[in-house]
Amino acid sequence: MADSRITQIHKKLQELLAVNHATYSNVNLTDRVVRGSVVQPPYTPFGTVFFVDAVESYGPTLGRYQGTANFEAYLYVGGSNAAERNDNAINLASDGVKAITANRQLSLGSLVDDVLVSYTALDGDKYGLSGIGIGMIRINVKFVSDDGT
Repeated sequence: MADSRITQIHKKLQELLAVNHATYSNVNLTDRVVRGSVVQPPYTPFGTVFFVDAVESYGPTLGRYQGTANFEAYLYVGGSNAAERNDNAINLASDGVKAITANRQLSLGSLVDDVLVSYTALDGDKYGLSGIGIGMIRINVKFVSDDGT
Protein backbone atom coordinates (compact mmCIF):
# COMPACT_ATOMS: atom_id res chain seq x y z
CA MET A 1 0.00 0.00 0.00
CA ALA A 2 1.37 3.39 -1.00
CA ASP A 3 1.83 6.20 1.50
CA SER A 4 -0.46 9.22 1.36
CA ARG A 5 0.88 12.54 0.08
CA ILE A 6 1.19 13.84 3.66
CA THR A 7 3.12 10.77 4.83
CA GLN A 8 5.49 11.04 1.86
CA ILE A 9 6.10 14.71 2.66
CA HIS A 10 6.62 13.91 6.34
CA LYS A 11 9.22 11.25 5.52
CA LYS A 12 10.98 13.61 3.09
CA LEU A 13 11.21 16.37 5.71
CA GLN A 14 12.79 13.92 8.15
CA GLU A 15 15.26 12.85 5.46
CA LEU A 16 16.19 16.45 4.62
CA LEU A 17 16.79 17.38 8.27
CA ALA A 18 18.65 14.19 9.26
CA VAL A 19 21.97 15.10 7.64
CA ASN A 20 25.32 16.58 8.56
CA HIS A 21 24.64 20.33 8.48
CA ALA A 22 27.86 22.12 7.57
CA THR A 23 26.84 25.57 6.32
CA TYR A 24 26.32 27.39 9.65
CA SER A 25 26.08 24.98 12.56
CA ASN A 26 28.45 22.09 11.83
CA VAL A 27 25.92 19.84 13.61
CA ASN A 28 25.50 16.25 12.47
CA LEU A 29 21.86 15.14 12.73
CA THR A 30 22.35 11.93 10.74
CA ASP A 31 20.06 9.27 12.29
CA ARG A 32 19.06 11.81 14.99
CA VAL A 33 15.74 13.13 13.63
CA VAL A 34 12.48 11.34 14.37
CA ARG A 35 8.98 11.82 13.03
CA GLY A 36 6.61 12.72 15.84
CA SER A 37 7.11 14.77 18.96
CA VAL A 38 8.95 14.21 22.21
CA VAL A 39 8.62 15.80 25.63
CA GLN A 40 12.37 15.95 26.05
CA PRO A 41 15.16 15.09 23.62
CA PRO A 42 16.98 11.90 24.65
CA TYR A 43 20.33 13.51 23.72
CA THR A 44 21.70 16.47 21.80
CA PRO A 45 21.94 17.19 19.01
CA PHE A 46 18.51 15.78 18.20
CA GLY A 47 15.52 16.70 16.06
CA THR A 48 11.84 16.01 15.59
CA VAL A 49 9.45 16.80 12.76
CA PHE A 50 5.73 16.29 13.11
CA PHE A 51 2.54 16.82 11.16
CA VAL A 52 0.30 19.55 12.58
CA ASP A 53 -2.62 19.66 10.14
CA ALA A 54 -3.68 20.08 6.53
CA VAL A 55 -6.01 22.88 5.47
CA GLU A 56 -7.97 22.66 2.24
CA SER A 57 -9.42 25.45 0.11
CA TYR A 58 -11.07 25.71 -3.28
CA GLY A 59 -8.71 25.10 -6.15
CA PRO A 60 -7.79 27.04 -9.23
CA THR A 61 -10.42 25.16 -11.28
CA LEU A 62 -13.61 23.24 -10.62
CA GLY A 63 -12.88 19.84 -9.10
CA ARG A 64 -9.37 20.77 -7.95
CA TYR A 65 -8.46 21.66 -4.38
CA GLN A 66 -5.56 23.56 -2.92
CA GLY A 67 -4.11 22.33 0.32
CA THR A 68 -1.49 23.37 2.80
CA ALA A 69 0.11 20.71 4.95
CA ASN A 70 1.63 22.21 8.09
CA PHE A 71 4.55 20.68 9.95
CA GLU A 72 6.81 21.76 12.79
CA ALA A 73 10.42 20.75 13.34
CA TYR A 74 12.30 21.15 16.60
CA LEU A 75 16.09 20.92 16.48
CA TYR A 76 17.85 20.61 19.83
CA VAL A 77 21.46 21.65 20.35
CA GLY A 78 23.63 22.32 23.39
CA GLY A 79 25.39 25.43 24.57
CA SER A 80 27.22 26.56 27.69
CA ASN A 81 25.29 29.82 28.16
CA ALA A 82 22.14 31.53 26.89
CA ALA A 83 23.90 33.46 24.12
CA GLU A 84 25.73 30.37 22.82
CA ARG A 85 22.55 28.26 22.92
CA ASN A 86 20.69 30.98 21.01
CA ASP A 87 23.43 31.25 18.39
CA ASN A 88 23.63 27.46 18.02
CA ALA A 89 19.84 27.14 17.69
CA ILE A 90 19.64 29.92 15.08
CA ASN A 91 22.51 28.39 13.09
CA LEU A 92 21.02 24.89 13.20
CA ALA A 93 17.56 26.18 12.24
CA SER A 94 19.15 28.13 9.37
CA ASP A 95 20.83 24.94 8.15
CA GLY A 96 17.48 23.14 8.40
CA VAL A 97 15.78 25.86 6.37
CA LYS A 98 18.49 25.62 3.69
CA ALA A 99 18.02 21.84 3.51
CA ILE A 100 14.25 22.12 3.19
CA THR A 101 14.20 24.97 0.68
CA ALA A 102 17.01 23.75 -1.58
CA ASN A 103 14.24 22.30 -3.76
CA ARG A 104 10.90 24.04 -3.19
CA GLN A 105 9.08 20.90 -4.35
CA LEU A 106 11.05 18.83 -1.81
CA SER A 107 12.16 16.67 -4.76
CA LEU A 108 8.68 15.10 -4.72
CA GLY A 109 7.62 16.31 -8.18
CA SER A 110 3.90 16.91 -8.67
CA LEU A 111 3.05 15.99 -5.06
CA VAL A 112 4.27 19.41 -3.89
CA ASP A 113 3.78 22.82 -5.47
CA ASP A 114 5.84 24.89 -3.06
CA VAL A 115 7.18 25.05 0.49
CA LEU A 116 7.41 28.06 2.76
CA VAL A 117 9.18 28.14 6.11
CA SER A 118 9.51 30.40 9.11
CA TYR A 119 11.78 29.81 12.06
CA THR A 120 12.84 30.98 15.48
CA ALA A 121 15.21 30.05 18.29
CA LEU A 122 14.13 29.27 21.83
CA ASP A 123 16.08 28.81 25.05
CA GLY A 124 15.32 25.36 26.42
CA ASP A 125 15.83 26.61 29.98
CA LYS A 126 12.41 28.31 29.69
CA TYR A 127 10.87 24.89 29.06
CA GLY A 128 12.80 22.84 31.62
CA LEU A 129 15.48 21.71 29.14
CA SER A 130 18.62 22.92 30.86
CA GLY A 131 21.58 23.77 28.62
CA ILE A 132 19.65 23.25 25.37
CA GLY A 133 18.90 25.65 22.53
CA ILE A 134 15.92 24.88 20.31
CA GLY A 135 15.60 25.81 16.66
CA MET A 136 11.93 25.68 15.70
CA ILE A 137 10.92 25.59 12.03
CA ARG A 138 7.33 25.97 10.82
CA ILE A 139 6.92 24.33 7.42
CA ASN A 140 3.96 25.00 5.13
CA VAL A 141 3.73 22.72 2.11
CA LYS A 142 1.35 23.78 -0.70
CA PHE A 143 -0.23 21.25 -3.06
CA VAL A 144 -3.16 20.85 -5.44
CA SER A 145 -5.20 17.67 -5.74
CA ASP A 146 -8.46 16.25 -7.05
CA ASP A 147 -9.69 15.14 -3.64
CA GLY A 148 -7.88 17.33 -1.08
CA THR A 149 -5.49 14.62 0.11
